[in-house]
Amino acid sequence: MTIDQIKQLDKEAGHHFFEADTMRFFNSRVSSVTFGSYFVTSEKGPDNIRAWSVRRLDPETRHVVTVGEFQRYPSLKSALKAAETYYSVSKD
Repeated sequence: MTIDQIKQLDKEAGHHFFEADTMRFFNSRVSSVTFGSYFVTSEKGPDNIRAWSVRRLDPETRHVVTVGEFQRYPSLKSALKAAETYYSVSKD
Protein backbone atom coordinates (compact mmCIF):
# COMPACT_ATOMS: atom_id res chain seq x y z
CA MET A 1 0.00 0.00 0.00
CA THR A 2 1.36 3.44 -0.86
CA ILE A 3 1.02 6.56 1.27
CA ASP A 4 -1.32 7.98 -1.38
CA GLN A 5 -3.57 4.92 -1.05
CA ILE A 6 -3.55 5.27 2.74
CA LYS A 7 -4.48 8.96 2.43
CA GLN A 8 -7.29 8.14 0.01
CA LEU A 9 -8.76 5.46 2.28
CA ASP A 10 -8.65 7.87 5.23
CA LYS A 11 -10.41 10.54 3.16
CA GLU A 12 -13.05 8.14 1.81
CA ALA A 13 -13.86 7.11 5.38
CA GLY A 14 -14.56 10.76 6.23
CA HIS A 15 -11.53 11.17 8.48
CA HIS A 16 -9.29 14.23 8.53
CA PHE A 17 -5.85 12.94 9.52
CA PHE A 18 -4.11 14.04 6.32
CA GLU A 19 -6.01 17.25 5.59
CA ALA A 20 -3.81 20.30 5.13
CA ASP A 21 -5.35 22.19 8.06
CA THR A 22 -4.85 19.19 10.36
CA MET A 23 -1.25 18.70 9.23
CA ARG A 24 -0.52 22.41 9.67
CA PHE A 25 -2.11 22.55 13.14
CA PHE A 26 0.05 19.68 14.40
CA ASN A 27 3.09 20.75 12.35
CA SER A 28 3.08 17.23 10.89
CA ARG A 29 5.07 15.60 8.14
CA VAL A 30 4.43 12.21 6.59
CA SER A 31 7.11 9.94 5.19
CA SER A 32 6.34 8.49 1.78
CA VAL A 33 7.85 5.14 2.81
CA THR A 34 5.28 2.54 3.82
CA PHE A 35 5.33 -1.03 5.04
CA GLY A 36 1.88 -2.42 4.26
CA SER A 37 -0.46 -0.19 6.25
CA TYR A 38 2.37 1.12 8.47
CA PHE A 39 3.95 4.53 7.92
CA VAL A 40 5.78 7.25 9.85
CA THR A 41 4.84 10.80 10.81
CA SER A 42 6.64 13.53 12.66
CA GLU A 43 5.26 16.39 14.68
CA LYS A 44 6.89 19.37 16.31
CA GLY A 45 5.34 20.27 19.64
CA PRO A 46 5.40 23.45 21.71
CA ASP A 47 8.95 22.61 22.79
CA ASN A 48 9.94 23.03 19.11
CA ILE A 49 11.44 19.52 19.01
CA ARG A 50 10.51 17.27 16.09
CA ALA A 51 10.03 13.59 16.87
CA TRP A 52 8.64 10.64 14.92
CA SER A 53 5.85 8.15 15.48
CA VAL A 54 4.87 4.89 13.80
CA ARG A 55 1.30 4.94 12.50
CA ARG A 56 -0.99 2.39 10.92
CA LEU A 57 -4.19 2.65 8.96
CA ASP A 58 -6.63 0.28 10.64
CA PRO A 59 -8.14 -1.73 7.76
CA GLU A 60 -11.56 -2.07 9.41
CA THR A 61 -12.19 1.45 10.71
CA ARG A 62 -9.81 3.27 8.36
CA HIS A 63 -8.67 5.31 11.35
CA VAL A 64 -5.00 6.17 11.63
CA VAL A 65 -3.71 4.77 14.91
CA THR A 66 -0.39 5.27 16.67
CA VAL A 67 1.60 2.08 17.07
CA GLY A 68 3.58 2.13 20.29
CA GLU A 69 4.36 5.42 21.97
CA PHE A 70 3.61 8.77 20.30
CA GLN A 71 6.82 10.57 19.25
CA ARG A 72 8.96 7.74 20.58
CA TYR A 73 11.62 7.99 17.88
CA PRO A 74 14.27 10.73 17.73
CA SER A 75 14.96 10.22 14.01
CA LEU A 76 13.18 9.27 10.83
CA LYS A 77 15.60 6.39 10.36
CA SER A 78 14.78 4.84 13.74
CA ALA A 79 11.03 5.26 13.18
CA LEU A 80 11.20 3.64 9.73
CA LYS A 81 13.14 0.71 11.17
CA ALA A 82 10.46 0.27 13.85
CA ALA A 83 7.65 0.48 11.27
CA GLU A 84 9.36 -2.20 9.19
CA THR A 85 9.69 -4.40 12.27
CA TYR A 86 6.01 -3.95 13.21
CA TYR A 87 5.04 -4.85 9.64
CA SER A 88 7.26 -7.93 9.50
CA VAL A 89 5.66 -9.24 12.69
CA SER A 90 2.06 -8.44 11.73
CA LYS A 91 2.13 -8.83 7.92
CA ASP A 92 -0.85 -6.53 7.41
